[in-house]
This record gives sequence, C-alpha cells and structure tokens, in this order.
Amino acid sequence: MATKKNVVNIKEDIPAQIETLRADIALLAETVRDTTKAKASDKVSIVKDVAAEKVDEAKLKYGELSSKAETSIKENPLTSVAIAVGAGMVLGALTRR
Repeated sequence: MATKKNVVNIKEDIPAQIETLRADIALLAETVRDTTKAKASDKVSIVKDVAAEKVDEAKLKYGELSSKAETSIKENPLTSVAIAVGAGMVLGALTRR
C-alpha cells in the first residue's frame, strides 16, 4: 500500500510542479526582456553620442573647407570664375545626354 500512496502523491504533485515551471519560465523571460532593454538603451545612447561627435567634426571640417575656399576665391578671383564656368559647362553637357 505504501507504493500506491507514493504514486498518488507523484500524480498530484505534477500539476503543482508544472505551475512552478511556468512561473520560473515567466520570470526568466521577464529578466531576459529587462536585460535586453537595458543593453539596447545603452547601445542607443552610445550611437547618439558618436553621431553627435561626427556631426560636430563634420561641421568643423565644413567650416575649415569653406574658409579655405573663400580665401582661395579672394586671392584668385579669375581662376575661381574660370573653374566655375568650366564646371558649369561640364555639368550642362552631362545633363543634356
């Protein structure tokens, strides 16, 4: 008879164990979700910082190139006009085709 009691207890225990497993799986899924959100948030922050740095570098480089071009145009106005006319003619010829 002791054997029957053990079999009955095991059969009655299975639903409780399954419910415990479900709760553990739900907790694990929540932990994974939270961890993933935190890592994604960190990555977004890093990307934003890098993008802001690159924008600042590009603005600085644009300012330098703009100043150099302006200086070059002031020092050599005829050459600058000739280059602009030549570039316009080339672009005009390319767009006609």
